[in-house]
Amino acid sequence: MMSTTETRAEHTVAEHRHAEGCGHEAVAHEDHVDYLHDGHKHAEHEDHYDEH
Repeated sequence: MMSTTETRAEHTVAEHRHAEGCGHEAVAHEDHVDYLHDGHKHAEHEDHYDEH
């Protein structure tokens, strides 16, 4: 069974904004883009990032 619970990333959007040229690899994920960060994916969600 797949979990729908998301874990917040260790940094907020205010601390580091993932975007083109931020130094992290962009990965298409369904209807949005995740960014690879220290071996896991970050997806922007309101004022923070969820880890996938």
